[in-house]
Amino acid sequence: MDSCEKEFESASQEARRLAIALKRFTEVQDPVWKEKYQHYLSLRFRPAISELIRQGDFFRIQKLCQFVSITESALDTFIEEAVRLHREEILSFFLEFQKDHFGFHDHDFTF
Repeated sequence: MDSCEKEFESASQEARRLAIALKRFTEVQDPVWKEKYQHYLSLRFRPAISELIRQGDFFRIQKLCQFVSITESALDTFIEEAVRLHREEILSFFLEFQKDHFGFHDHDFTF
């Protein structure tokens, strides 16, 4: 067990646990810990994605979205946050995700 895993297990502050899980879920090779981090992040999905948007971490956002289902309302929130923080690459990813999974049924793009 790595020192990060020990700290994750013993940390009582959710912000610290979230930071460790966000960092380690793409780095850890141990399948047991990978599953633990993924499970934790699936339970804390909204704050996890919000933090990654703030950090501008496009790579981890893509990885996280591969194993967690996103609701349309959550996606709308993430799109708004990406716009507000001027994260164009992340915004583009979320808009493409929205098009692929939900469509743009409530938007009119006629000129």
